[in-house]
Formats: sequence, C-alpha cells, structure tokens
Amino acid sequence: MTVSFVGTKKQEPKDVTMSWWEIGEGSGYSSYNGDLRADLVECAFCGESGKFQFEGRLTRKNAAGKVLHYDTLKCEQCGNLTSVFWGQGDSGLQGIHQVPWPRKTTKWPRHWPDDVGRYWLQARRSLEASNWDAAALMARSAVQLTLRHQGAVGKNLYDEINDLGSKGLLPPVMLEWAHEVRVLGNDNAHPTPGSTATTAQDASAVVEYLGMLLKVVFDLPHQITEHRGKDRA
Repeated sequence: MTVSFVGTKKQEPKDVTMSWWEIGEGSGYSSYNGDLRADLVECAFCGESGKFQFEGRLTRKNAAGKVLHYDTLKCEQCGNLTSVFWGQGDSGLQGIHQVPWPRKTTKWPRHWPDDVGRYWLQARRSLEASNWDAAALMARSAVQLTLRHQGAVGKNLYDEINDLGSKGLLPPVMLEWAHEVRVLGNDNAHPTPGSTATTAQDASAVVEYLGMLLKVVFDLPHQITEHRGKDRA
C-alpha cells in the first residue's frame, strides 16, 4: 500500500525574510534565570541531558540590544563537546539549537502524556532501525491515544477520528491524514496471510503525520500557555 497524503506537494518558496536575530521571539522554551536552559540540551554521544560544564561562550549584540549566544558545553558523563546557539526573545522565551544533535530518539517532551510519548518514541526508534511495520503500528497507537486524550468517542478508531472532526478539533486535512494512518496501521494491527509489507516511504509518512498531530494538539497549546505566563509575569 502506498499512502498519498493531501497537502504534501512541494510549494514554491515565498518571499519571506527571516533572521536568526528573531530566535526566541514568539516561540521557544521558558527561561528560569535568563541563562541557557542547559537541561534542554542532550549530549549527542551518550544521551545525558543537562549535565554539562561551560567550556566557553561568544556573544553578539545588534543595534536593538538583542544578544545571541554561542556556547560550548562539555558533557560531564562522556567528555564530548556540544555547540549551542541560542537567544532569548522579549517574552523571555529561549530558542535553542545544538550541534551535534542526537541521532537516536531517547525521550519525548515533558508536556506530552507519557503514554502518547511512549508510543511515539517506539515509532521513531522503529524508523531509525528500519522496522517499517512496527513504526506504522506504533504511530497508529499514538494517534489513537492522542485522540482519546482530546475526548474522542466511538467504538473504533474510525469513529473517534470522525468524532473529533465533527467537533472541529481536527482540521479537514488532518482528518483525512488520520484516516490514512488508521488504514495503514490496521494492516499491521490485524495482519492477514500474504499481506503487503509496509514500505519505508509509508512508515516515514505516518510518523511525520503523527509528529504534526502532536505539535497541533500538545506543543502549540503548551507554547501559548508559556507565552501567556511570561506576559503576566
């Protein structure tokens, strides 16, 4: 089976100018003390999070007073180095980018429900290990759990998807994608003799959809809540 998702056609680039000076403006992570949230940095070599020594820092400031930081961190666990580029916006939110980044997925964001995160993690790790059937099955399970966290009702996943669609909690394009994930995942959840194996393309597509669903359902509301909290502070 080949999954064809609506809206995945490559779009022509728009004439939009973005600047790295805008990092942390409007989105990012809350800042505890105005310094780098090192607890959000994960060593790409051993997977340790937040346990680093500062090896050095360079900064640059523009005419508006915005400061960009270029930090070098040394992992206390394995001794390897990580470069972190970050900046803080007017709202107090930090935008953070690190090099090198972990090549294996080991955790999920703290604001996700643990059960959803557990299935998402297994879907991601299955992709990394080229286990396409398992990736599709775990993605389907994570989608269903996500919908149920949003109050979806019905006797099966088909009904639950349509329930959230009828309530306006799933946009039409995501509704259609959710059904594509359901169909592909059903082939793995209820296998029949001689069934076709999941392709790498299909597995990658459904896990990508899952990631977008989690961003809409959990990440964006979390960022809005943090942003509002900064406004009230």
